[in-house]
Amino acid sequence: MCSPVAPERSALTMPWLDRLGMATSTLCAIHCAATALLMGALSAMGAAGLAAGWVEGAFLTVALVLGLVSLGHAVRRHRSWQPAAWFAGGMVLLLVVRPLAPSPALEVLAVVAGAFCVVRAHWKNARLLLA
Repeated sequence: MCSPVAPERSALTMPWLDRLGMATSTLCAIHCAATALLMGALSAMGAAGLAAGWVEGAFLTVALVLGLVSLGHAVRRHRSWQPAAWFAGGMVLLLVVRPLAPSPALEVLAVVAGAFCVVRAHWKNARLLLA
């Protein structure tokens, strides 16, 4: 009798909402860091629209909705609050700490740390779902 072979776990088997959440959060961090660091160059190139408030709002809205949908459903399934805690910490950094940062350098730090926390939340969530 043959024993079943466990499927190989890869990025392709990761739940799609978590993959999308990780990609969106990473793009958001890159966008925010690049915008803060390249503001002069962006305006000289005529691309200052990338720094518009609606772009930032769109990234944050997508990250928030994806996180709430993905994590809300998954916590009931795997019963671990760890991904939700990472996500909440990341959103606090992005929505509360970042706007209150006293300097552009601290704002970029809050964005990068917040995006890291959100990506970590989705990664941990996907791993728990696959366990």
